Amino acid sequence: MKLNFYIEFLTLGTFLFFLIINFINIEENNKTNRFIYLSYILFIVFVNLIYYSLIYSSQTNSLYLVTSLLIVVFFIIHFIMSLFSKDYVRLRLLFIPFFFILISFRYLTSFESNNSNNETILFEDNYLLIHIFSSLFSYTMLTISAVSAFCVNIKGKFLKKITYSNPFLNLLPSVYESEVISIKFLYFTAFFLTLSLISGFTYHNIEYNNFYFFFNNKVILSIVSLVLIFIFLIFHRLNGFTALVTFKVILLSYLFINLAYFGIKVLE
Repeated sequence: MKLNFYIEFLTLGTFLFFLIINFINIEENNKTNRFIYLSYILFIVFVNLIYYSLIYSSQTNSLYLVTSLLIVVFFIIHFIMSLFSKDYVRLRLLFIPFFFILISFRYLTSFESNNSNNETILFEDNYLLIHIFSSLFSYTMLTISAVSAFCVNIKGKFLKKITYSNPFLNLLPSVYESEVISIKFLYFTAFFLTLSLISGFTYHNIEYNNFYFFFNNKVILSIVSLVLIFIFLIFHRLNGFTALVTFKVILLSYLFINLAYFGIKVLE
């Protein structure tokens, strides 16, 4: 646990420095600043991969492991999107609270390590492997969609009230650009969440030979979230929705997913 503490301290340090780097100017085709920003994201991925490899071989709980893996997955996607999308990069300041919550949550779950059975065999089956990673991808995609929808909501509200130029709002992408990102990642969410449920059911059916998979609270909440997303996407394509309705639906779906992936596990 002492080694884990030092690694945890290192990851926290890299994250705190990342907060500072988020404020450098990378919008005006500054190649040096952009290189620094992208390189540091890769460094965070590297540090957290080392962290994960160290705790994976130890006796620890699955929530701690999955949260650690989620951080790696999220920063990999964050790097790819930051590399190819200038509009996405402009959302970076809105991700700071999420990063802080995620790092803090991992730290809190680490205290349960010595009190649980060995649950580190997370990749013992191909279907389970697909289920885990599709779940992580769906959560990451929905997080990006939620942050983008939040950007649409705050820009829509403040632009109506503020008559002067706001430096913070100027850093963010436009309402249209944010909405495009939000809807696009909602489609990705629907795909990966569907894959997660199918692979999870397949694994459960092979392993336990029953249909109790669908009576699990986490699965029920995930299905509710998926149905909500599908209904929204269908009606959005047919009629369109206001920014406020879009924000509320995505936020509600995000709430269900957080309860399914983390809330239920914490309460157990």
